[in-house]
Amino acid sequence: MEEVVEGIGRLILRIIKWLIIDALVEFVIQGIGHVTLKIITLGKYPRPNRDEGRTVVTGFVTIVLIVFVVVMSTH
Repeated sequence: MEEVVEGIGRLILRIIKWLIIDALVEFVIQGIGHVTLKIITLGKYPRPNRDEGRTVVTGFVTIVLIVFVVVMSTH
C-alpha cells in the first residue's frame, strides 16, 4: 500500500513541477522575449503564432544578459 501512495505522490509532484516549468517558460521567458523583440524590431516581430521559438530564445538570452550586466556592475 505504501508503494502505491508513494507512486501517486511522485506523479503528483512531477505534474506540479511540469506545470511550474511550463508556466515559467510560457509567461515569464516568452513574455520578456516578446517585449524585447517588439522593442528591437519596432513592432514588426514576433508575428502571432509563428515566432514562438524565437521569442523564447530571445527571452532567455535577454535574461542571461541582464543577469550578466547586473553581476558585472557590482564588481
